[in-house]
Amino acid sequence: MVRPSLAGPAGGGVVRRRLRLALASAGIAVALVILMVTAIRAASTYYYTLPQFRGLGQDAVGRYVQVNGTVGGPLHWEATTQQLVFDVLPATGTAASATGAGSAAVAALPVVFHGARPDAFTTGISVVVAGRLGADGTFEAHQVLVKCPSHYTAAAPGQDGAQWAKP
Repeated sequence: MVRPSLAGPAGGGVVRRRLRLALASAGIAVALVILMVTAIRAASTYYYTLPQFRGLGQDAVGRYVQVNGTVGGPLHWEATTQQLVFDVLPATGTAASATGAGSAAVAALPVVFHGARPDAFTTGISVVVAGRLGADGTFEAHQVLVKCPSHYTAAAPGQDGAQWAKP
């Protein structure tokens, strides 16, 4: 005996519904994969030392990256517009900063940051800047992370603030 639900015109409707369900499920799965790949790409950021970043040349323009280095002077802080302008030099302890010739070969990276000035931000401190290099060679930082040194000394009475000290 033939099952009535699969016979005749009514059977074609069941197959058609199952096909629609399978196609809709496949479409949703493809959309989820595309969303995951897009989110992972957006969340992943390349991390470079300053010599590595400078080695990218023009390929660095417009890419969202993180660059590690040391804050060089002079610092320009405009409190009313919350704009911080400074240079990033090769990080202390890297090959480019260990030799005088190496550090001369790596140009300082001019950085512009709009936002609150990080605590303990001063020349000579280790920093990671996240942002994009503009076509004019200025790095537009969206985030400035100050690395904490290994020693911290509290402010003496009458001083303006605490000091970060190198060991």
